[in-house]
Amino acid sequence: MNQTTIKDSVILKGGVGLHSGKKTDLFFFPAEENHGIVFYRGDKKVKVPANYKYAKPSPLCTKIENEGVEVTTIEHLLSVCNGLGIDNMLVELHDLEVPILDGSGYEFYQTLQHAGLKQLSTPKKTVKILETVTYQEGDITIFVSPSNNSNFTFSIDFDHKQIGQQEFSFQLTERNYADNIAKAKTFGFRKDYEMLLDKGLAKGASDRNAIILDEEGNIENMDAMTWLNEPNLHKILDQIGDFYLANNYRIIGDVFSHKSGHSSHLAFITKLMEECTDNYVIIEDY
Repeated sequence: MNQTTIKDSVILKGGVGLHSGKKTDLFFFPAEENHGIVFYRGDKKVKVPANYKYAKPSPLCTKIENEGVEVTTIEHLLSVCNGLGIDNMLVELHDLEVPILDGSGYEFYQTLQHAGLKQLSTPKKTVKILETVTYQEGDITIFVSPSNNSNFTFSIDFDHKQIGQQEFSFQLTERNYADNIAKAKTFGFRKDYEMLLDKGLAKGASDRNAIILDEEGNIENMDAMTWLNEPNLHKILDQIGDFYLANNYRIIGDVFSHKSGHSSHLAFITKLMEECTDNYVIIEDY
């Protein structure tokens, strides 16, 4: 299989940043072989590759930076790129933050599906795991072991009666991603939302783009949910995006994660790509 890009340029209008609350339009452009997924801050005239080498640890979102210019909250869009198998694309925006839209990857998915995919002349590259790689930090665990497929098992544990302990396993294919992951909305606790507002963050959050959990163990906006286990599915959506920071190569292996998030995903990918080079091989024409 060869690398892909989008067939046609396309615009996604009307979104706002989750934390900034600012309106942000996105412009998607086809790109050549081995270009990768690259963001272009048109207001700063700086390109920022969506790559772990440019990523900065952040507990609230996935953030990349080049020449002092940041692009934040890229995880949902990057997840859709991984889910659709898009290897190369230029994404232009004129502010700091990728819009939150409905809190899932679905509007990105629809937009890029509408643009269509085009195969290029160079073979696709993937990271095939040969030996298990493990990351541990407190009660956070991530490990990936050899497999012929790209599989994700995610375990969550929240002190909330509607969430509690959950685990979900998922094989990453374009069809499975569209059917089971793309529509999974982000979630958060009411008390954390109010704390973030006090810090000048979460200005674009609402009950239309996030599942809101209260302190009594209830879900305030059940009508916003697609699945009862949506928080667990959204954690997988985030991880699929964060793992695409590995040079925009899909990881072929069995991934297990417990209570991980953006910062630990970045730490794991950095360890994998830089410290565990004997544990994987780059495969072409996957």
